[in-house]
Amino acid sequence: MTCNMLDSMLYRNSFSTPEMRTIFDDTTIIQNILDVEVALAETQAELGIIPRQAADEIRQKARVENLNIPRIEEGIKRMGHSLVPILKELESVCDNGYGEYIHLGATTQDIIDTAFMLSIKRGCQVIYRDMLKTEVLMIEMAEKYRDTIMAGRSHTQQALPITFGYKVAVWASEHRRNIERLEACMERCFVGELSGAVGTMAGFGPQGMEVCRRTIKKVGLDVPDAAWHTSRDRIAEICTTLTIIAYTYGKIGNELAKLQMTEISEVYEGFVKGSVGSSTMPHKRNPNSLEALQMLARLIKGNTEAAVESMFCEHERDGALWKIEWKAANEVVILTGTASAKAQNVFANLKVDPVKMRANLDILKGLMQSEAIMLALGEKIGKQRAHEVVYQVSMATFEQKADFCEMLLQDETVAQHMTREEIQQILNPEGYVGLAGEVVDGVVKNVKTARAKYAS
Repeated sequence: MTCNMLDSMLYRNSFSTPEMRTIFDDTTIIQNILDVEVALAETQAELGIIPRQAADEIRQKARVENLNIPRIEEGIKRMGHSLVPILKELESVCDNGYGEYIHLGATTQDIIDTAFMLSIKRGCQVIYRDMLKTEVLMIEMAEKYRDTIMAGRSHTQQALPITFGYKVAVWASEHRRNIERLEACMERCFVGELSGAVGTMAGFGPQGMEVCRRTIKKVGLDVPDAAWHTSRDRIAEICTTLTIIAYTYGKIGNELAKLQMTEISEVYEGFVKGSVGSSTMPHKRNPNSLEALQMLARLIKGNTEAAVESMFCEHERDGALWKIEWKAANEVVILTGTASAKAQNVFANLKVDPVKMRANLDILKGLMQSEAIMLALGEKIGKQRAHEVVYQVSMATFEQKADFCEMLLQDETVAQHMTREEIQQILNPEGYVGLAGEVVDGVVKNVKTARAKYAS
């Protein structure tokens, strides 16, 4: 049985996905380590540092299925070291003593940093893939509901009319920036590590630079210009970027959950037949995915705060802070991968109720249009005086739960300058959504322009 929520049979699908678990499971990480050792041996054979036969034997045997995993686990317990038992196991399965050439000149942190970065890169690629899919769903939704009127809200209160398409377009604009943040981060941060005990490559001899370059290129990572044993800014940037992404999803999840409240009921998380919202209340359809997006964002932020501590690494190596990343940074990627998968599912299955959105506009009995009334009256008596008049009428309307039009006509100043027909026309919310549609059009155009590069 497991004791970690990421792997727990009971809870793992709330915190991780099968794809992310595979990317970071023990088998994958061990294989990453073996792949780095193979790349190092092959490079050293190419440069004449070790025999070609040794590199061939290491490559042939360096498969996780060839190793005795329980023996590796026992060795880790006994030695207190996570890499040496893997190297000893690999050495033991290599014939003709060729295992002696494994890991020549490298240090533990070289291999672990590179192995973890391989999984971090793959995890980020999955997140990126899902974000691009979610973006399509967002744009389609913004276009579909471009003119679907609803209440805009500020400080939790109804403010002015907007459209649901406008709301989604604001999210899509932020989401596009997050995609571009992740693109820049991936271009800059996915580097390998192979520079020896203190970063000088002394153990590789005069060909150290070439050993480093070739080995890292073989495993598909970029080559750093200097050792990053204690320069953890790239990991910090990856985690910070993923936190921003997760918080965008968490913010959207929070707002959609509020709009799903029984008293508002404007949107609904997609419901799967057979889902149970409550063990005691059969009627419940809880916004489980929307709540999960909020929960995951907060967990990701906490792990990022821990991972960033590694930037305080001292001197040329520092295990006390470096090892924080082993748990924190990997979990940031796993949890963000889960958030991105859930967000995609939310937008693929979200139900929108335009009828309820329109009905909610009438809750204040016209008060939502107080700004429009004030501006129209202001053209006749001046803006400041109009604000004072409409404010007084608005407060009285609110306190008495009255009809705004009738209360306006009871005011002497308003009645003197505005007719019932004029007021009723202004109180029609459909006529006061401003440039919501144009904003949607602009965001959609910008996103589609940005996405055109993927087709080229």
